[in-house]
Amino acid sequence: MRVAVFAHAHPTFSKGGGEFAAYYQYQGVNATAGNEAWFIAAAPANLLQFGTHVSALSDREYLISSYADIPSLTTHLAVDDSSDFAAMLRTINPDIIHFHHYVNLGLELIRAAKRICPDARIVVTLHEYIAICLHNGQMLKTNGNLCYQYSPRECSQCFPDKNPEFFFLRERYIKSFFNLVDAFVSPSHFLRDRYVAWGIPEDKVRVIENGLPSGEKIPLRQLREGEIRGRFAYFGQFTPYKGVDIVMDAFAKLPKHIKKNVSLDIFGSGLQWQSDEYKDRFQARLEANSKHIFYHGPYESAQMGRLIRDVDWVVMGSIWWENSPLVIQEAFKYGRPVICPDIGGMAEKVVDGVGGLHYRARDSVSLATLIGSLVSDTSSERYSALCATLPKPSTIENRVADHLELYAAL
Repeated sequence: MRVAVFAHAHPTFSKGGGEFAAYYQYQGVNATAGNEAWFIAAAPANLLQFGTHVSALSDREYLISSYADIPSLTTHLAVDDSSDFAAMLRTINPDIIHFHHYVNLGLELIRAAKRICPDARIVVTLHEYIAICLHNGQMLKTNGNLCYQYSPRECSQCFPDKNPEFFFLRERYIKSFFNLVDAFVSPSHFLRDRYVAWGIPEDKVRVIENGLPSGEKIPLRQLREGEIRGRFAYFGQFTPYKGVDIVMDAFAKLPKHIKKNVSLDIFGSGLQWQSDEYKDRFQARLEANSKHIFYHGPYESAQMGRLIRDVDWVVMGSIWWENSPLVIQEAFKYGRPVICPDIGGMAEKVVDGVGGLHYRARDSVSLATLIGSLVSDTSSERYSALCATLPKPSTIENRVADHLELYAAL
């Protein structure tokens, strides 16, 4: 079977979970007997050879100059039958064309792929809620509140310059492309249910978790006499939606006698892309809590095993629903319990009391209270019980097998 995997960015240049999920799948399919895969990623023009819209990174990896932003999801790439894009697809001649996302790539690529390779089956993996929600696909209202359902009238309240008809027509436009898709993949039941409620037929959406490279659990940190499990870490990207400020505020609220026994290490990328106001707030929090909060900058996925060696807990702060955060699977893979908000895909992946714990989403006081109770457990019995119930991580091999089964059925 020949599989063309499209991604909204290449993980060499963009470190999001969706990019890695797509790339791991490409590698996994290539590792199976009788199957071949190609990886095609959207990229800014400065990463391609001058004057080209399709550039080869290797004999099986390509970059395409296709920027499609969230409001329009419209590609800038030529996709007519004489285009470089069409020539690339005809050369690959895939049986399956699998789009991991549609942002950056553009919805038109779905229709073009169907026209250029009419015998190929089209699969789309859904990663966020961008088709449903104009507010960066987060299903957060513009006033900051969580959004529970799609409604053109409610959407127009978030965007007063647009009437309900705009959102109705946007929905119909996107669905005109989605109607060409043979199957959808959702990494979580929560995201699947949101898209089914929006209108994708239930029997066309299959839940398949993202896979990770195999690896061994990292031995727990050796405690000194009288020491407790008080080392927490945040891993992830910097965006207003990831809630690193919620986590920092929780540590700032801890009583002095608890602060002496805890630390928060922050590992993350993308701070440079945030607004000056966001960066100033982050720096102010860092300076105000410099004795127990430490920022280490970006990291590569391959480094996480080494970084987590000195960590007891992985903590998340996301203020939106999330889908299937990669950091949760990575924490389970390396043998560390997760503390996360009690909503969406996070609450689905981390069952409260099984490999991790919940706190009230968007509430730094709730998180501070939970941290205080964990630090007060000087026997570490609760920690040991959570470690004993860590879920088995999802491997690339298992998830590729699920995808190949889906492909064969199509």
